[in-house]
Amino acid sequence: MQMFKGALAPTIAIACFQSYSFASLFVTIGYLVGVVSILSVAIQPRAKLMQTMLVNVLATCLAAALCLLAMFCVITARSTTGGGGAPAVAKPGTSPSVAYSSSASAVSGVWLFALIYTINAIRCKNPQFSIACTMMAIFSNVSSVYSPHFTSFGQAARFIKTLLQAFLLGHSIATTVSLLVFPLTSRQIFFKSFAACISTLQTVLNSHLEYIHSMERSDAFALHRVNTTGEEFTPKEAEEFQNNIHKLSALHAKLDADLGLAKREIAVGKLGPDDLQSIYRQLRLVLLPTNGLASTRQVLKRVAEERGWDIASDFSRVDPETAKTEDDRVRARAVHEWNNLMKRLREPFNQITQTINDGLEHTSIVLGLSKKKKQARAADDTAEERGDEPRPGDKDFLPHYKKAAAKFLDSKKEMLRAWCAMHGIELRDDFFDNPYRKEYHAPPWMELDPQSPERRWVRRQLFLCLYLEFLLYNISRQVYQLMEVVESLQSSGKLSKSRLIVPGHKRLRKWLINVCTGRDEKGDDQQVDRDTDTVQVYMGQAYLERKDPEHLAARTKWEKTSNILRKVSHFLRSPASAFGFRVACATMSIAVIAFLRDTQQQFITQRLFWAQIICSISMSPSAGQTLRAFMLRALGTVLAIVMSFIAYYIVDGKAAGVLVFFFVFLHVGVWVLLKHPEYTVAGMIMQVTLAITLGYELQVSQIGKQRAVATGQAYYPLYMLGPIRLATVLGGCFVAWIWTIFPYPITEHSQVRKNLGSALYMLANYYSIMLETVRIRLSSPGAWDSKGGAMVKLDKSRRKVFGKFNTLASALRGQMAFLGFDIPIGGKFPRQEYQNVVELMQSAANFMVLVTIASTAFADAGQRDGWTHTSRWRDDFQRIMSEADIATHQITTLLTLFSGSITTGTPLPPYLQVPEPYELSKHLDEIDKDILSVRHIAEPGYSAFALIQLGSRCMVEDVRLILKAMKELVGEMDFSFHIVSSHSNDSSDSAIAKTTIKEE
Repeated sequence: MQMFKGALAPTIAIACFQSYSFASLFVTIGYLVGVVSILSVAIQPRAKLMQTMLVNVLATCLAAALCLLAMFCVITARSTTGGGGAPAVAKPGTSPSVAYSSSASAVSGVWLFALIYTINAIRCKNPQFSIACTMMAIFSNVSSVYSPHFTSFGQAARFIKTLLQAFLLGHSIATTVSLLVFPLTSRQIFFKSFAACISTLQTVLNSHLEYIHSMERSDAFALHRVNTTGEEFTPKEAEEFQNNIHKLSALHAKLDADLGLAKREIAVGKLGPDDLQSIYRQLRLVLLPTNGLASTRQVLKRVAEERGWDIASDFSRVDPETAKTEDDRVRARAVHEWNNLMKRLREPFNQITQTINDGLEHTSIVLGLSKKKKQARAADDTAEERGDEPRPGDKDFLPHYKKAAAKFLDSKKEMLRAWCAMHGIELRDDFFDNPYRKEYHAPPWMELDPQSPERRWVRRQLFLCLYLEFLLYNISRQVYQLMEVVESLQSSGKLSKSRLIVPGHKRLRKWLINVCTGRDEKGDDQQVDRDTDTVQVYMGQAYLERKDPEHLAARTKWEKTSNILRKVSHFLRSPASAFGFRVACATMSIAVIAFLRDTQQQFITQRLFWAQIICSISMSPSAGQTLRAFMLRALGTVLAIVMSFIAYYIVDGKAAGVLVFFFVFLHVGVWVLLKHPEYTVAGMIMQVTLAITLGYELQVSQIGKQRAVATGQAYYPLYMLGPIRLATVLGGCFVAWIWTIFPYPITEHSQVRKNLGSALYMLANYYSIMLETVRIRLSSPGAWDSKGGAMVKLDKSRRKVFGKFNTLASALRGQMAFLGFDIPIGGKFPRQEYQNVVELMQSAANFMVLVTIASTAFADAGQRDGWTHTSRWRDDFQRIMSEADIATHQITTLLTLFSGSITTGTPLPPYLQVPEPYELSKHLDEIDKDILSVRHIAEPGYSAFALIQLGSRCMVEDVRLILKAMKELVGEMDFSFHIVSSHSNDSSDSAIAKTTIKEE
């Protein structure tokens, strides 16, 4: 349907040329109606279309006003220098009888340079205005080419009016088709993405369960296995799980983008903007621990590396009793113990996964995203076993879900009992009911030093099991809260009837401000007063706007007013301004032909302004992206020309047949936009070329060749017009690419390096916020959670910074794909090293998220809702943590240094050391030996502690690897001397001194 819709708008625009009055109105610029209808992208959802259309129409009108001003200056220059010439034909073209005026041509060229510079600087600084800037660039190029040929302002005004009518008519056709033909709202897109997110979430949980089951028979620590041909491969279950996680992350990003448009849309629906926001936020809380499951392989890898195990060796079939060495015996025993633990976890993990899937299905049914299933759950569940058990969609399903999740929490005791039995710890049957008063038999290994390798491994093994248990339990809890939100909407009656939903004026005002300024709101208050009392919370410098090292804060009126001048200078020296200047120079290198006496008329006759337009809209900020776009545009143009030949000549130029083929072939370009958005450039130029070539031929067939050539453009049959179009596209793209490498190249290499520095800086910010969040939650949970308090500020900042980091990380991965389009000059770009740093950054960020999630278990200490409960152990734990200093800001310092070094290309300072992971278990053992004993392993907070311990260790290890990679990339400022002496066997007196000076 969307392909039909996308092809319909330009077809209507071209079909209008069958009316003689319509065709004669626009003469040879009528194809712009079809081009604009294509660029308006009628397949967009309603809110996005209206937002884009509003900006496009305003941009078109602004371009018309500026071009009219430019023409006034051009005509004034012509009249004042005596270059009036013969009267020109008052048509949207030019008459060959107009005398050449050097002054008019010079002024027109100056205006063209200024307009193209401004338009592309805005396009670079605000990519969301890309389509609007493209419209303005086309308008400016067309008007500037014809402006030197007008002798009166009336002629210029009529030309601008006709050009403006063509643009606005294209917008109107696209808008009408979008709103009336298969209308699609942004709310529909949001709910479709929401349903897809829930479905993919269920798939992720099922694939994770299969991955856990595979650990029952395989070596979980052999992460890179080797097949019979000697090649490394990833186990099928693990690869499928990772692929599903990537799909879920992509859907999450899409859902986040769809939410903003859905909240601003005027529509008839059931849920308002705040309701959409609430269900999205709760779903996001479900997705965070789910993404944490993907870190299981990383945790296992870190454990294997810590033990010195080869992750390419498979010990699943090695008998511990027949192992060759002691290390192999230890590895084989660990693998077998892990297999047995996973077998013990099969039933509870199956049960909680099914429970979570049922909860997600219930959410989908209540929201009306899916229908209630009538078939039985599974063949092995008999009616006697199910009884009258509520099913997803039933009214009393929520209490049933809560009981099922609590059952999983109780099953943890059986797993812990099995773990204790595996390691020789004898427990009574009722030990976990009151562990403080029950005794247990401790094996000899428990008398060893807590930091001994054996005891550290046993504790790490327990932490791994609790890690998996905590994440699944946390997911089930967040799903329960999601169902509570959804059922509250149902009980309020919002899901039972539809109503007119209009966004509030505050939401619209905020959208308008964000669109115009492109900046987010920032907190500028250093002092925040709490509502409950007179306590004042002083926020750190990171909550304020960034300081200017060259200027103090403006105080006087003159200082505040003169800051505007500084903003102008900052813009002129910005990368956006430099990009606009390059595009303007590239455009003028072609357009200069139109302003010279000998070539001015030929420029229009041979349609060289097509190359000028392509040059001004095809340049990208880097050479690699521009070259890739060059290739895609060339391929799209070739395919479009072939299709236009087929469409025109197979029906012998008959309008009806041409329009049918035109409509059919447009589906190809729309299909590219829908199914392969990474090739949007090819899909768009394919449609545009079809509209230009076929639209021109159909228009000439109506107005006649004599009328067509009277405007200055020579008539060419389609078999000649097609190659001319291809030549202008190739020429324009080539000139654009040349100006990305001249006078100095802007390569993808430099873009990747700078963006990597920005991402590292964002990661440093996120770690600092995470550390402060965990410190508050562990030491004084619930103390600062009031509205406007510190935790509210921290949560808001943490989400904002994490969103920026993910955006930068995604941009980095996208830019990595363009590296192959850079021309290799000099040494090779260390792509693999950069790729490793990006992956390590993402891994570290994921572990930071896990630590933050785990800390929430201590933040709700006062809850008694059945999910959590206060206990003596947790009170003791929080008392000890309030006395401990767990903050290690060295990670923040290191990440900031990495950012500065890679951005500026300067070496790292010498002797940088990554701090050792903060050993909470070691510190707690020193303070209270009983705090982490077997008596407390069933405590809900113990699992959270295990996750914090594992996550912190893995995150620090990621930073250590980043430091190693950064030393390879930028070097280290080290001037030390390393003297190595070696004595020959036959002469004790001779020595060879090797002195190396290391300066990296």
